[in-house]
Parts: sequence; structure tokens; C-alpha cells
Amino acid sequence: MPWLAIPFSDLETKKALSRKFDIEGIPCLVVLQPNDHKDIATLHDGVELIYRYGIQAFPFTKERLDKLHEEERQKHENQTLTNLLTNHDRDYLLGHPRTEQVPVASLIGKTVGLYFSAQWCIPCVKFAPKLASIYHKIKQTPIEKGDDFEEDFEIVFVSNDRDQEAFDSYFDTMPWLALPFGDPAVKELAKHFDVRDIPCLVILGPDGKTVTKQGRNLINLYKENAYPFTEARVELLEKQMDEEAKSLPRTVVHPGHRHELTLVSEGNGGGPFICCGCDEQGSGWAYQCLECGYEVHPKCVITSANPASTGNKDG
Repeated sequence: MPWLAIPFSDLETKKALSRKFDIEGIPCLVVLQPNDHKDIATLHDGVELIYRYGIQAFPFTKERLDKLHEEERQKHENQTLTNLLTNHDRDYLLGHPRTEQVPVASLIGKTVGLYFSAQWCIPCVKFAPKLASIYHKIKQTPIEKGDDFEEDFEIVFVSNDRDQEAFDSYFDTMPWLALPFGDPAVKELAKHFDVRDIPCLVILGPDGKTVTKQGRNLINLYKENAYPFTEARVELLEKQMDEEAKSLPRTVVHPGHRHELTLVSEGNGGGPFICCGCDEQGSGWAYQCLECGYEVHPKCVITSANPASTGNKDG
């Protein structure tokens, strides 16, 4: 590190600072302003600011941060598919074979998924085949436009692979398009959409604006029915799921867990979770172990293997 440090042996000072600034986890960067005579921290989220804005966050004043927030808001408000996916040197995406150049302009007017992923990432490798299956099903359901029918969906692979060979190998397993490996747009998109974890599927609407950053979760919950991923579509699917939940057993026994599982929703003890059955994201309804927090999607509960799932229905 190029900066100063409190001596390792000075436990008293370290504990005092942790108490003073209410430090609950690390890394944490507390920023003190030079004119802060009372020695009160003006910012606790220095790590977040460095991640989002880099050196531009300095000197971390309210005025500077307000300006950055406004610039970020305007950038999202004015985003288009063209300014997201092209630059001065490139106006195309890679197709199959990789030498094929597909104009970004050909995607304008479509719903587009930006798939942030990498071959070294185990959850990515698990999710990719599922996404490919859903992709084909959506593509096989053309959308009526006037007197014509057009397929209206595309995915663009935004690679976080570590080298060209890994990128080539991974992209060859995908049926969609990709940004070239190492393209400057890769880092810019990750920063623009604040992508912290992969796999991540960001959905853009036909106008190029962000529809949702929860594409992966929606695919896991609703499969191809999630398309076109709009708020209205998700609201409809949630209502359908609520209706279907009325016929689900209140308790089940799951082969992967020793305790009885109880049906919960976000309104009565549930919430976002990672399914212990398929290792994918979940939200809304779930079967949860009230003793230890084990949770699975209702669809991951094998009812035929649940002798307890035939009873305890409400209504």
C-alpha cells in the first residue's frame, strides 16, 4: 500500500475508530474532509464511490458527488443501443462463425439482453444452457408488427473471460451475439449497469432504455414467459403465481433436506433467496425451513416424492 497505517499492535485505536464510525464490515473507506474540525466522517461509502467513479469521485465533496450523480442520471436517460454497444472503431457485434460481423443497427427496435458472463464462473456455466433454451423458445415465438411477423429478441454476450482462448471456447457454445473480447465497451457496460456479480442479464427495451437488471432472476422464475421482461409483464406473472400458490401444499418434505418446509412469500417471511435445489436466484414464493433457512423454488420441489405434500392446503 502507498499510504499510511495505524500500527498493527495499536488495538485500542483501531477499536476506537471502529466504534466511532460504526464499522460493521470490510472493506470500508471512511472519508474525512480537511475542514471537518469535529472529526466527523462525511462519508462512509468511500469503497462504493471508488468502485463507481474511480478518481473522478475525488475530492468526495457533496458538490462533486451531486455532479457525478446527475451525469450518471443523464447518461442512463439518454442511453441508446448505439451508444452502448458501438464506438469510433466498431459498429458491429460478433456472430457465428466469429468472423461474421453483425451490425448493431440491426438490433435497434428489439428487446436485447446483455449477458455478463465468463467461462471460469461456475454459476455462469450452469446458467448458460438454461438461458440458451429460453432464448430459442423466445426466438421461435415471432411478434406481430402490422401485417408482418418478426422475431424481436436478441442477446449479446459481454465477456469477463481472462483470455481470448477462453472467450472463443465459451462463445462457441452460445447461439447469440457477442462483443469482441477485450473491447472497451465491456468495462464501460459493467460500470454503467453497476454489474457486481456474474452471471447477470440486463434487459434493454426496443427503445434502448433499461427494462430490468434482474433478467437472470426472471428467467429462473418464469422461463420464456418472462419475455418481454417489462414491469407490466412481471406484475401479471406475479399475480398468476399468487393464484397458483393457493393450490400448493402449505408444507412439504423435500428429499434434499431433513426438516419440513413451509410455503412462504415475500409478505410472510420470504424474500430474495438462492434456491438450494438448483442454486439459482429466487423471489416471491418459496418453500422454506423455518428452523435453518433452507429454501427452494416451489418448482424444484418434487411433489411425487413428498408424502407430506398431499395435505395441509389452505382453503
